[in-house]
Amino acid sequence: MKLQKLHTRLTEQLKWFVPCMLTTLLLTCTVSATQAQSSTLQKKRGQLESQMQKLQSEIKLIEAAIKNTSAKKQKSMSEILSLQAKIRSREKLIKNISEQVGELDETINQTQAEITTKTTEIEKMKQQYANMLRKSYENMTLQNQLSFLLSSNSFFDAVHRYNYLLKMAEFRRSQAKAIQQSVLELQGKQAELQGTKEEKIGLLTKQTNQKQELEDEKKEKDNAVALLQDKEKKLRKQVQDKNAAAQKLNGRIKDIIEEEIRLARKKAEEEAKRNQQKTTDVSVKKGTNETMPLTPQEQALSTDFANNMGKLPWPVLRGHIVSQFGKHEHPVLKGVMVENNGVDIKTEAGAEARAVFGGTVVSVFYLPTTQNCIIVKHGQYFTVYSNIETVSVKTNDKVTIKQVLGKLHTDKNDDLTKVHIEIWNGKDKMDPETWLAD
Repeated sequence: MKLQKLHTRLTEQLKWFVPCMLTTLLLTCTVSATQAQSSTLQKKRGQLESQMQKLQSEIKLIEAAIKNTSAKKQKSMSEILSLQAKIRSREKLIKNISEQVGELDETINQTQAEITTKTTEIEKMKQQYANMLRKSYENMTLQNQLSFLLSSNSFFDAVHRYNYLLKMAEFRRSQAKAIQQSVLELQGKQAELQGTKEEKIGLLTKQTNQKQELEDEKKEKDNAVALLQDKEKKLRKQVQDKNAAAQKLNGRIKDIIEEEIRLARKKAEEEAKRNQQKTTDVSVKKGTNETMPLTPQEQALSTDFANNMGKLPWPVLRGHIVSQFGKHEHPVLKGVMVENNGVDIKTEAGAEARAVFGGTVVSVFYLPTTQNCIIVKHGQYFTVYSNIETVSVKTNDKVTIKQVLGKLHTDKNDDLTKVHIEIWNGKDKMDPETWLAD
């Protein structure tokens, strides 16, 4: 009768082990899921921090350029363009900090949820462990354990029961260890939460300071613009001349690229005739890029160029963009729009222009207002470099990435040294800023 009761009590005790094991398993799964979420957040925060450092370095470079320009008594367009570029970079930096704060908020919420979940589950584990111990002490005294073993029907049954008792003892020890480990993890999460909150406070302070810097820079730019507006008539004439020069440059580039496409088509047709093959008429759809026949080598070069979008090196060793792609308002003259088929990158006097990718020089020509212009072909893509004073390459030259193309011209009136770069996909103009590395 006693043995029957003992068996019954042991069976009841097993009912306590199952929920304990399930709780441990659930806790493990929860930790794995939250670790995966934390890893994703950490990766994104790392990217934002890297971007922030680049923007801070960019601002320092622009500040150095402004300091060099502002040392001269008279305000120039060069200084205003740099101030405008600095404001753009500062705005990007503020946006970056805001995104970092958002990521930290998400991390804080996630960590707080983890702490709440872990605290609840630790309490549950403690309660189940206490109940399990109580049941063990009630039912599994040393005498009961011996009776349990001695009542075995066979030797093998006794071994089986002995192993069962060992497993129960081991499970109790593992549960105690799991609780201790969970408590340590909880303390770590609480410390992590505090650190994240302090990091957020630091970023919010930095954001406030950056906003103040931005306001100061906007005032500085407005003051510089006001000083130059006295020369409005002269500036308007300069804008008209530059727009006319840009149109002339655009027409010349377009003609050269169209000629390259025509020659490629002619070459492909002649090759087909030599091979006694029928030529396939290449149609041109309205509003799309004209197809350009390419050799296998040229196709490979095109693919390689396209795969490097966002990774191309800058056409100068140091510099910052002072005029972006497309239509935008003139930095001084209100209501006056300027259109840029590429981007203008301000650099230091005496700087050299560099090829952003390997290819073949298909044209070198000179225009008085835009200086020398070099066009390099990369399969179906073309890169254009202008405002070059002295040229280091000639037509049909093979150039390598970062190879010097020539020395840049410095505009004495604006105190501005820049390179103008354009990227064309066949006859379609592309925004170089999206192609150049950050």
